[in-house]
Amino acid sequence: MAPNTNRPFTALISNIILLFLLFSFTNTYAQSDSVFLVRFIDKGTVQVTDDPGTLSSKALVRRKKYTIPVNVQDLPLNRKYIDTVLENTEVQIRYSLKWYNAIVVNATQKAIAEIKELAFVTGINYVGLTSPTDSIASPLHTTLILKLKDSEMNTADLSEADYGVSYGQNRQIGVTNLHKLGYNGNGITVAIFDAGFKNIDKIPAFLKHQANGKLTLGYDAADLDNEFIRSDNHGTAVSSCTGAYDKGKYIGSAPLAHYILYRSERGATETPLEELNWCKVAELADSAGVDMITSSLGYNQYDDKTLSYTQSQLDGSTSFISFGAKIAVEKGILVLNSAGNSGDNKWRKIGTPADVATVLTVGAVDLKDKYGKFSSQGNAADGTTKPDISALGVLAYVGSASGGYYQGYGTSYATPIAAGGVACLLQAFPELTPREINDIIRNTATRTSSPDSFVGYGVARFDLAYELQTHINSSPSTPKVIKIDENQVILYTAGMKEIHFTLSRRKKLFGLFHVNKKILKEEIFTEKSILNISLSKYKIKCSQKHTVKIKLKSNADTYKLTDNELYPCSH
Repeated sequence: MAPNTNRPFTALISNIILLFLLFSFTNTYAQSDSVFLVRFIDKGTVQVTDDPGTLSSKALVRRKKYTIPVNVQDLPLNRKYIDTVLENTEVQIRYSLKWYNAIVVNATQKAIAEIKELAFVTGINYVGLTSPTDSIASPLHTTLILKLKDSEMNTADLSEADYGVSYGQNRQIGVTNLHKLGYNGNGITVAIFDAGFKNIDKIPAFLKHQANGKLTLGYDAADLDNEFIRSDNHGTAVSSCTGAYDKGKYIGSAPLAHYILYRSERGATETPLEELNWCKVAELADSAGVDMITSSLGYNQYDDKTLSYTQSQLDGSTSFISFGAKIAVEKGILVLNSAGNSGDNKWRKIGTPADVATVLTVGAVDLKDKYGKFSSQGNAADGTTKPDISALGVLAYVGSASGGYYQGYGTSYATPIAAGGVACLLQAFPELTPREINDIIRNTATRTSSPDSFVGYGVARFDLAYELQTHINSSPSTPKVIKIDENQVILYTAGMKEIHFTLSRRKKLFGLFHVNKKILKEEIFTEKSILNISLSKYKIKCSQKHTVKIKLKSNADTYKLTDNELYPCSH
């Protein structure tokens, strides 16, 4: 699947583009190599140590924080195996994958037939065609440096005007509230995977990042070099959603995070090789010590239809990329991925790695929280609710390679907007694991009591997630209502298992007396510390005053919560 961006085109322009793509496709494969994933049986006799030499100090700190042991996946491949394969002159290595214990090679069918006979080779997968590779550069991870007279970056005193056109999409998910508290992604390292980042070093949105050492060029695993900021503006637009700092014009959702950019996608072709490119940059990002990955890419259908996935295969385990995404999370990295833009076409469903249960998959809505009809639908084939959450992807404001800002469509944009909120939460609660962060985000979204396959658990509300976790940290034994609106109640139960809940609408009788009309009375028994009660079927009017009474019981205690002056939508 191409980068998950959707824009309206006229029929004439569409036809012209189609002709251009057909021409490009023909030329792309005029001279091409077959590419294969070659898997090895083991990594030799090398021993696992606390520092295998393939991880940065920051990566080791992350593992220590989450008590994640270094294991055989972190070790480099057996060099003797690689050298033996490369003795065949019809084989050229692209890169190694330590998590897969495999190498990716350009090779002839004859060479592959010979490699299959090697005792240490356990499997070979054909992953498509690519243009021949003249040279391969090593990853440089260059941090861009720029001197500016004014390099200050802060968010505590930002006004609505300071956000410029990005205010609405930031306010919708509650990150403007977090910015005022000083949570803006500072200290968090975010990897962005995309198809190219044209002019990102030149546009106003990222000048101050360069003055503060917050923008690093990682690697281009598609072209195997370090030159990926002069073509394809998709990654530039995506990066602006989360990282831009252009006061008065545009502020991203986590403008003070440190961003490392990686290219894994080649826009002109669609092959499973791009999945492996994604896995390669995930390994590099892990080794560099990133805290998060945000990816606006996804895959299901390929140029070679025999390599395409069926919907039943999008189970979070079958695809090459799903393996890499799962391992990244297991290494303590929080991974976000776009749902895709197939909601209004024949495919309809999400792609991969959006199907992975531990990946936070993001769908698209408009500013009124209404589902964007192009946003790919869940669920995953194994039944996992997908997408997980949603953010603005209908007429979202994004940055251009020329330095301006425009509106676009796509889960490509919803994902980095949401990613900024995640970075703010990681800054506020660095002790939380990716799974714990994902849980509080799902539990405080706008439809958490009634998730569906269109918007998932609803639009993320990172301010409520912050409020919930702050309360848990400060008063873990005290119940609290986190949110009541016309759709649901979000209640922190503090471990109390018996809940008596009553909601009444206050109205005047004969215009003289206030009476309470009971509209909901429930007795709930739960093991959950966070309880979500759906109110959507009661057609609550936000303008009317309500009374809520909640009694929580445990074996040792009873706790009562009452609010007689409740306007649900303003709580």
